[in-house]
Amino acid sequence: MSKKQKTIFFSVITVLALLLIGFNIWYFHRQLTTLLTQFTNRQDLIERFQAHEPFDMITFTLLLIICTWLPGAPVAIFAIVAGICFGHWPALVLNATAITIGNFSVADLLPEIWHAPERHTTGKLYQDLLKIRHPSVGILLGYAIPFIPSTVINLAAKRLIHNRPKLALLCFLGSLPTSTLYAFGGDAVLHGNVKLLLIIVVIALLLFGLGRVIHYDRHRESADSRH
Repeated sequence: MSKKQKTIFFSVITVLALLLIGFNIWYFHRQLTTLLTQFTNRQDLIERFQAHEPFDMITFTLLLIICTWLPGAPVAIFAIVAGICFGHWPALVLNATAITIGNFSVADLLPEIWHAPERHTTGKLYQDLLKIRHPSVGILLGYAIPFIPSTVINLAAKRLIHNRPKLALLCFLGSLPTSTLYAFGGDAVLHGNVKLLLIIVVIALLLFGLGRVIHYDRHRESADSRH
């Protein structure tokens, strides 16, 4: 893909993302403003605010998918907002669906648009993944760790996983931990559930710790190769 084609692609995707963001902000703000005049009980207000039609979930799902196509887009932030707007279970389904479709489409269909990451932290992770002894485990963990740029994992997945059904399964399984944390975290923020938020933070930190497995597996491979 030429530089001009890439520019056009990212320009179109950015415009679509901005339009969807604008629509969702307008829609949910209008709904919240209307509900504030109808409900005085906080719990009733929250329950009514989080009750949405399928169309609402579809537009938000499209927003998340498009955001996965844009390097640096705050997918995690939007996934947390989904928990606020839809509640934990609907947001979990929404997040898992969007993140799975987004990551699979990038890793399988759109790889030539991206280049290898150059930043120190993401570039190091990318190299660790390429040299890992257990590629499926590494890709699965990469998708499952919160706030890691998905573009890095998708680039590595394209290089390491050549079976499409397997790649789709890894995208789905890897999306479940992060989708759950984002969905329940957003819902907990809206309800002011501090205890649940603390549990989510602890689980997120544990998942971050699993990232060391990727680094460790690479260095074991490097050490073994010297013998």
